[in-house]
Amino acid sequence: MEYTKGFKKLNLPEYFKFGIEIEANNVKTKGENSLYTGESAKYIKDKNWHMATKKEEPLVAEGGAELVSPILHDTEKDWKDISDICEHIKKFPGKNGDEVVADEKCGLHVHFDAESLLKNSNRMRTFLRLYAESEEILYKMCNDKNNPIRKGAINKDLKGIHFISALWRKGMAAPSGEKILKQIQNGTLKVSYKKFGKLRMLASKYKLDERRYYGLNLTNLGNSKKNTVEFRMANGTLNPDVIKQNVFLYASLINTAIEITRNPEKYQNQLSDFFNISVGEQEKADSFLKLIMQNPNDRKIYMERWESVKNAEVFQKNSSKGFAKNRFKKDQFKEIAARTPYEMVRSAHNYIKEILSNTRDKGVIVDGR
Repeated sequence: MEYTKGFKKLNLPEYFKFGIEIEANNVKTKGENSLYTGESAKYIKDKNWHMATKKEEPLVAEGGAELVSPILHDTEKDWKDISDICEHIKKFPGKNGDEVVADEKCGLHVHFDAESLLKNSNRMRTFLRLYAESEEILYKMCNDKNNPIRKGAINKDLKGIHFISALWRKGMAAPSGEKILKQIQNGTLKVSYKKFGKLRMLASKYKLDERRYYGLNLTNLGNSKKNTVEFRMANGTLNPDVIKQNVFLYASLINTAIEITRNPEKYQNQLSDFFNISVGEQEKADSFLKLIMQNPNDRKIYMERWESVKNAEVFQKNSSKGFAKNRFKKDQFKEIAARTPYEMVRSAHNYIKEILSNTRDKGVIVDGR
């Protein structure tokens, strides 16, 4: 596997099938000469893409649009179709300006066929463990450079089109790494497809997949019609290169989980580096990319993404947002040191020296001396 620009194949394994949902705002979908009618609708249907209705996607009711792909493969034709669809959407701006936009109300959702992960329980477990460990880094690598994740993805947002559902959920793509790790450590990890109806809020304490508003959506696992894992965290975009880069990032993570279960000895040293928490976030990001990607040029794409947004305001106080805690302890120690006045440290040091001195004067043995 290696990232390639344009319509060239990524050389994903044959078992990789995926699909995407492209959201955009300020799109004309009704009436004459609109995205959803006439020749435009025929163009979209001929490519086997689906035009989401306002019942399926609230954004459509608020002046936006969502186009859902058919099952896609790593072929030049499918990469070209993605590019063509992005350009096609731009031709139909709505009432609020001259351009179609992928703004803070939009996301890019990427689905992958889960069959290859579910064939072996160790594969799914390994994938979830890798995801939980890298989740905070993924949220900083899933968008183009200088484009931090939208606030509504990981923060409760009572404004806009999702007001009602925002009352009970954290965000449109909330982190779940802390929950995954806790269930793995407690031996209670359970992922399966089942409709809970009114009981799903109770079930949320025991399962990962009770709702779809996570950055990693597992609600479709085992569903005979749509057996997928879905990555929901990325911002909306009409840039086909960014879409392709995201598909490659997620596919690299899934493929690595599969390969680790096949040949764990091969990855032993890399896994040791990756799971080391006595490091800073930059070291963690570097070890993550070295684990899932072989080509340095590929890793550079995502390190540059991470570097450009790592200190963005939306990522402040991440410890309360559902990410796995204490994964970059070196950075946390630095933060504590930076918040602690020098005078306080010096005072504490002198106090300890005084206690030790008094103890020795009284004839008490200290540290074996």
